[in-house]
Amino acid sequence: MRGKGPWLLDADSAQRLIGVVSQRKNDIVVDYEHQSLLTAQNGQPVIAAAWINPQSLEWREPPAAYPGLFATSPKFTAAASAHIAADEIRYVSPVFSYDAKTGEVLDILNVALTNNPAIDGMQAVTVAATSLFASVSTHLQEPTMEIEELLEQLRWLFNLPTLATIEQIAAELDKAKALINSNTADAAATSLIDVLSAKNAEIAALSVQAGQGVDLTKFAPIEVVDELRTQLAALSVGTVEDKVAQLIEAGKKDGRIIGAKAEAWLTDMGKKAIAALSAYLDAAQPIAALTGMQTGGQINIDDGNEHSGLTAEELAVCSALNVDVNEFKKTKAA
Repeated sequence: MRGKGPWLLDADSAQRLIGVVSQRKNDIVVDYEHQSLLTAQNGQPVIAAAWINPQSLEWREPPAAYPGLFATSPKFTAAASAHIAADEIRYVSPVFSYDAKTGEVLDILNVALTNNPAIDGMQAVTVAATSLFASVSTHLQEPTMEIEELLEQLRWLFNLPTLATIEQIAAELDKAKALINSNTADAAATSLIDVLSAKNAEIAALSVQAGQGVDLTKFAPIEVVDELRTQLAALSVGTVEDKVAQLIEAGKKDGRIIGAKAEAWLTDMGKKAIAALSAYLDAAQPIAALTGMQTGGQINIDDGNEHSGLTAEELAVCSALNVDVNEFKKTKAA
């Protein structure tokens, strides 16, 4: 590819180059005046003038009239063939990579039809064969820029693979142009750096706005909130159990809860739904005879006769069934 030269291509290096190029499956494009390199800049399409079979390269040694590297039987388009026949375009100019230390040509990227080739002494192009490199040691004119270095920098800029083609780089440049056009009314006076700088300024402004007017006293770290939730849940469990115990005790005292089974059932209900327990006890009718019972659940009944005491459960049954207490005691004793 263009650089400071001189570039070296002799029989040995030519065979290595032919081996590299012949590995390709796609034909090598021949464009007009290096449009493949300029499309990102001028926005014009790359029109093919010809296609070169990667397996068609050959090295011609002296005493050939034009020693050097040739592409045999290139496939020219009808338009390009007409230009060549009319002597409107005469030469080709290869775009190639090279060893920066030795100058040895390493690969051919594409080729252009041109009337101003950088390599002096080129044979005029023909339909039968195209001279890509003339002479064994090729000295080129001093170029205006280091294209290889430029492409390497563009690959880095767009995060492309090191072997990305010029077409792939051009596609990324098109995306950058579209980004510029979509973010400014005057794209011609705006660079990609301008767009990125403006975006960074917008982000910084939004960050400042997001940090203003926030009362940090109204917020707490999520770890603190989670710990408070855990403590509140533990306190709530204790509060519910205490309330259930109070309701159960009150129900037992006034006869709304009779027996151990009923107590266990209602206690379990209260732990699951204290509102349901409260509603049940509110609807239950207290037994007046149990109010003010002595500790231990025993009552002494005295209707003029001496009788032993009854349990709270027995008294509740008598009250619920409207059974005379003394009659119940007699039946029990019998």
